[in-house]
Amino acid sequence: MVIPNSVDNVFTYVLTNDIFDIVAEYGVTAVAMELIAGTATFEGSLKLGSVDSAPITLTIGDPVTIGQSQAIDRLTIDASAGTVNIICKRQ
Repeated sequence: MVIPNSVDNVFTYVLTNDIFDIVAEYGVTAVAMELIAGTATFEGSLKLGSVDSAPITLTIGDPVTIGQSQAIDRLTIDASAGTVNIICKRQ
């Protein structure tokens, strides 16, 4: 019996002392982030009226998941001073 490889649409990465941008062309519909060490933030690019998106600080031991039906566009994970585990799913 052959079991289909269902992880072909899953991306895993350890981001250390760097910045990672998720854009629509990647086709990512869900992302999970977990701060492992140091400090890190994530920030969207959507502007609501006159209010710009602002960075949100990740906390060790408190993973964050973002998901939607369409590809996520312009989400920035900034781990310039830390380490973040990232898991992304593509439809």
